[in-house]
Amino acid sequence: MKTSRLLLPLSAFVLAMGNFACDDDVSPIGGSITKGEATISIDTTLFDLKATPVVNDRYDARSGALMLGCIDVPEYGRLDCSFVTRLMCVTSLPAADTIPQERVDSCILRLGMGKYNFTGDSLAPQQLSVYKLTKQLPSDISNDFVPVPGEYYDPSSPLGKKTFTASNMGVEDSLINTDYNSYFSKVTPVLVDVKLPDSMAKNIFKDYKENPQIFQWPETFAKDYLPGLYVKSTFGNGCLADFSVLQVIVYHHNFKTTTSTVDGETVTTTTEVPVSSVVFSNAPEVLSSNNISYMVSDQIKDRIAQGETIITTPGGYVSKFKFPAKEIIEKYKDSDRNLSIISGLSMSIPAEVVENDYGLGIAPYMMVIKTSEIDKFFAENKIPDNKTSFYAQYDSTNKRYYFSTLRTYLLDLIEKGTITDDDVDFSLIPVQITTESNESYYNTTTYVTKCVPYTFYPTMTKLDTQNAQIVFTFSSQVID
Repeated sequence: MKTSRLLLPLSAFVLAMGNFACDDDVSPIGGSITKGEATISIDTTLFDLKATPVVNDRYDARSGALMLGCIDVPEYGRLDCSFVTRLMCVTSLPAADTIPQERVDSCILRLGMGKYNFTGDSLAPQQLSVYKLTKQLPSDISNDFVPVPGEYYDPSSPLGKKTFTASNMGVEDSLINTDYNSYFSKVTPVLVDVKLPDSMAKNIFKDYKENPQIFQWPETFAKDYLPGLYVKSTFGNGCLADFSVLQVIVYHHNFKTTTSTVDGETVTTTTEVPVSSVVFSNAPEVLSSNNISYMVSDQIKDRIAQGETIITTPGGYVSKFKFPAKEIIEKYKDSDRNLSIISGLSMSIPAEVVENDYGLGIAPYMMVIKTSEIDKFFAENKIPDNKTSFYAQYDSTNKRYYFSTLRTYLLDLIEKGTITDDDVDFSLIPVQITTESNESYYNTTTYVTKCVPYTFYPTMTKLDTQNAQIVFTFSSQVID
């Protein structure tokens, strides 16, 4: 542990916050302001967190991303992903009431992903298979859930199969040129359309017409009509796709009649007009989960055995450490002042990506959370509260994660008095943070609306936990 301490008069506080030094300096505030001596103390400590690697083989994989495929990277390991999802049903389908069964043509499952939402080779051929779930998904679903053949689905009866690549080079022009698909392809330019049975399309219209109440609520729909879909990779290696959109689209047709005059005679022409209706889709309101199998490489295991702190996603390794709260509070109490006010407590951890030839990057966000609260935090869809859980975005300029808001945590410990192991046992976990901004005339406030384990892309992050920097700032005064 290496420490530098700076004691400054209150009037120099603003300058002190941006200029840490190793010299000790004590200056009294002017006597016309107060009787006695007041100082600002800034302790900057390089602290070895003595982080311990922890295998992270079971976690919440309900991120909203639909991951599919397989990659095998020497530095990283092997990652296989499939997914299960319930479906959000439409609550209004006028076409079902007006279109006769004979005019229902077909249906497809459409998967959409962003242009760069993949890892690996976008031209590597892949094949997926789609299965209808025959059993309700478990409420405690996690990444290690794999549907049991014969129990959750019939492996001999896929709804459809499709060979594809994570590139739009093979997409037909007709698929993009319609108004709807033109907009869709701008949002998710890589489209994968899986042909589903024609009978499924006809049954959807028939069932909606006969029993529309089943389609009114997602829970009723999943329980009484369709528990969901299982999509798995059945061929291919070298590419992992991250789909964001899933839709079931039914195609039917109308007739358009036009009249024209030819040689003085009226000619009536009737043509078919194709029409499509989105009947089911994925949505945040319904359950979807990734089935993730990750075999960590020997290279990572060897580096961890040699004392390096490496964190991987999705799953693999996280890290535990003890936060030095006792040492910080002892310094605070040793100030020997009549009045002390804690101004701030922050921690930064140097980090860099583990070099690899596959382009795998670093975790974009890292969360520090009390180890005892991890399961409850994700199960209850909580967000960091800056008391027992904190997050930081990776600072690529300074190559670090900077946790700036630990002050409330320390104040609660001081008020509590007794510090237990549970109070200082923390874990470092990669997460994905979703925010919303509220703009006013004076400023813009950003709120965290969602925090989930990071399962969007494979990442490898090397943390220098031996040189974590903790900055503790407090003002103190001796009253005459």
